[in-house]
Amino acid sequence: MATTHDSPPQIGSQSMLPDVLAHWPQTRAVFNRYGLSGCGGRRGPVESIQFFARTHGIEEQQLMAELRQAIANPSMAVPSAAGELADTLYRRYFLAGIVLILTAGATWGAWLLWKIGFAHSFTSNSIHAVNAHGSAQIFGWVGLFIMGFAYQAFPRLWHATLVAPRLAVVAFGLMLTSLVVGTAGMTLAEQWRYAATAALAGGILSTVAIVTFATQIVLTFRCGDGRLEPYVGFVLMALVWFVTMSIASAWHTWMTMTAPDRQRLLWYVATYQAPLRDLQIHGLAMFMILGVSMRMLPALFEVPALAPRRAWAALAVLTAGVVGEAVLFVAYRWSGNHALAGLLMLPWILLAAGVWMVAGPWRLWRHLPVRERSAKFVRAAYGWLAISLLMLLALPLYQWVSGIAFSHAYYGAIRHAITVGFISLMIMGFAAKVVPTLNGIDTHRLSALWGPFVLVNVGCFLRVSVQTLTDWYSGAFWVVGVSGTLEVAALAWWGGGLVRIMRAGKRQMNELEIEESRPPRIHEQHKVADVLAWFPSTAPVFDRFGFTPLRNPVLRRTVGKVTSVRQAAAHKSLPVEQLVAALNEAAQTSQSAQAPRADPPLVQLSSPRKLAAV
Repeated sequence: MATTHDSPPQIGSQSMLPDVLAHWPQTRAVFNRYGLSGCGGRRGPVESIQFFARTHGIEEQQLMAELRQAIANPSMAVPSAAGELADTLYRRYFLAGIVLILTAGATWGAWLLWKIGFAHSFTSNSIHAVNAHGSAQIFGWVGLFIMGFAYQAFPRLWHATLVAPRLAVVAFGLMLTSLVVGTAGMTLAEQWRYAATAALAGGILSTVAIVTFATQIVLTFRCGDGRLEPYVGFVLMALVWFVTMSIASAWHTWMTMTAPDRQRLLWYVATYQAPLRDLQIHGLAMFMILGVSMRMLPALFEVPALAPRRAWAALAVLTAGVVGEAVLFVAYRWSGNHALAGLLMLPWILLAAGVWMVAGPWRLWRHLPVRERSAKFVRAAYGWLAISLLMLLALPLYQWVSGIAFSHAYYGAIRHAITVGFISLMIMGFAAKVVPTLNGIDTHRLSALWGPFVLVNVGCFLRVSVQTLTDWYSGAFWVVGVSGTLEVAALAWWGGGLVRIMRAGKRQMNELEIEESRPPRIHEQHKVADVLAWFPSTAPVFDRFGFTPLRNPVLRRTVGKVTSVRQAAAHKSLPVEQLVAALNEAAQTSQSAQAPRADPPLVQLSSPRKLAAV
């Protein structure tokens, strides 16, 4: 099946998408129907047809039949390889998420940890500062990455087109504004008279953005193939938690910031802070990650697919667990009945059982069949989830042994094990696989990310262990800040690589859009900026006729975008025919002087594993 000069290449399930698209460009229309659109640039992602079918939920034989039909029709129209708005939405969400985690998220959290270490007290920071940091983590880090991933992946998995993609841009603007306004309000709670109003405004804006996002995802699902699989149930339930917790967060922030006295403030925090975090972490984040894992881990890492009945049962068990822990805790606080507090063990057992029902069959403690740099992140993440749940189940025992009725140290360690150990590692792992794929980069040619992986795990281990140790040994406080610093370093290392990949992909896509829109000749109605983008060799011509200000990139992007060649000629009192002729002469001379650009060599159609050895 190898390609030779004497026989045409053959297509098979192990053929790589870049090879197929290079030999038969018309097959892009088939791939686009199943979610390729805008993915991987001109060549598409570096993966086999079999892998594409598995990850996109298509019958392999059906896909092969459609591809062979397209190959047999060489006159078939070739769709554009350039992406549309819906294909690039994830970039703004991911970039903003990285900025948030490296500022108001992990970096600020590390600073708060150092303050705790110096003061030897977990209550040394203002509750409003802590909540501002927590809000940035949940809405800015977790929320933005969930939204970006969902806008990109779910329409493709459902073989649908995202409903109203421009609304996703609006939702992004609302989320970003809410994070800036809300964080500022909570941070300045004791210095600014309008701080509570600003925090409430931020909460309202984020709720509007999240409702918009959830509505789009639900409507997109209804426009798709309509298969209500268990993973979709987890995703839809996560959307319910997303909306619920955003409303609860706005209310809780307002009540704590407008509390008339310290006693009332402490009552609100002690009563509603824990249930709110349960909705955010066990509800939104855990449900979304489990749902995505159920759909993607069998495709990416060839772990066993979950039986539908088991998956639906797990959804019911986990839902009961989240509802139970939130309702029982509030009921206990309102009634003061310690028997209700004791009953919290029941929903915690349900959470542990539900997670085992989902993740147990995957046997992630073993080596995964597929070698992929993201695999270690996924395996470690589920290990931290298990640690978090075991620590939660051991909470009554810890209270009894330590004699501490409520340990900020131990409870915070539980939260950190799941937020950084599970949630952040899953975000890092999935993004390390998804983002290069979307930008046409083979992950096997990239670094294995061992540096960020080791740093974030060491940081998380130090935080969970040392923070717990502070209940027994005050000297451990000095090490707490180190854990946050290691985690920030890991996230900066990982985030920097991700940003470079996305920027490179954006540049390639811009070049592709310019190339595909380039006309054979320049006409007087063409915009000046477009002419310079299509034919850079025309810049000296514009200079010769007195348009040197166009060398300024700002003027080129503003005035040049709205000024046609005819208008430019009229401005200089030039015959438009003379300017157009000079521009075309420069463009054609440059085009003919350029040697035909050969694409880099492709792997053999029959050798999908060759890149894995690089």
